[in-house]
Amino acid sequence: MRELLQSALYGLGGYFQSNHMAVLALGVLLYFAAAGRTSGTREKRLLAVTATLLAAALFPGSAAILMLYQTRFYSYHWIWSLVPVTLCIAWGGTRLLWELTGQQRRDGKAAWRLAGGLAVLLALLLLTGNLGNLRSAGQDRIPARQAAVYLEELPESREALLWGPRAVLEEVRRHTGEIRLLYGRNMWEPEAAAYAYDTYPMEQQRLFDWMETLEKGEAYEIPLGLKIYLEDVAAVWEDGQDRGDQVLADAYMLQSAFRQGSALWVFPARVTDRVALACGQMEQEYGLRARMLGETEGYTVWACE
Repeated sequence: MRELLQSALYGLGGYFQSNHMAVLALGVLLYFAAAGRTSGTREKRLLAVTATLLAAALFPGSAAILMLYQTRFYSYHWIWSLVPVTLCIAWGGTRLLWELTGQQRRDGKAAWRLAGGLAVLLALLLLTGNLGNLRSAGQDRIPARQAAVYLEELPESREALLWGPRAVLEEVRRHTGEIRLLYGRNMWEPEAAAYAYDTYPMEQQRLFDWMETLEKGEAYEIPLGLKIYLEDVAAVWEDGQDRGDQVLADAYMLQSAFRQGSALWVFPARVTDRVALACGQMEQEYGLRARMLGETEGYTVWACE
């Protein structure tokens, strides 16, 4: 339950970064509540249902209960499908246009006022979208694309499972189907699995979380599941070293990837020193040796044996 609460707490920010339509639905609710507009029975029911479900999705406690109800197969974002956001915006926007543009006044200028209102509404919808992210997506993927091309030329890529950042795995799969991955797109997009309820082992899920922390940097909040996992791992260390030693934790994650069948790794170039220290510790603790095969813009490629 604690992990669900954490997911609901941090998932809200991620949801609003890519979808601002809920803000418009909230604006519709506030307008009709503040203006005290009279509505029919159906409209009142729509507003009441939208307000209730919107509040349930916003507050972490109720959101965690909804996530528990929908099962762990789905992430936090899926609970927003319960909120009739589109219906509320469509009805509220239509009524607002009718009222604010004075369509009830037959003075010959109603059409012009309606056209102006539609232009304002269209601009508002565009401003709440994410077109800027779409325009920059191609440029952001250039380093990952170069890493995918480099991996395709390596003989080791035909023999071992590949483990790396999400962007690199996506580009590898776009380029070729001959390189086998430690996990697929359904690791971070459960909807890609359609109606299959098979899940990845917990170790692979934690490996994905750990790789995401390396890729996104210190500003990225470490997932609660990974924190708990590393705390449980630290409890079994009996060599007297500091349980918070990052090198020990990194070495454990690297050997865990090897135990899961992956011997070809891709890491962000800015953490090369950290990975090198972890590889040295891994050889000392687990007898596994890793070496860097090469590097591309933004990434380094390693092999373990």
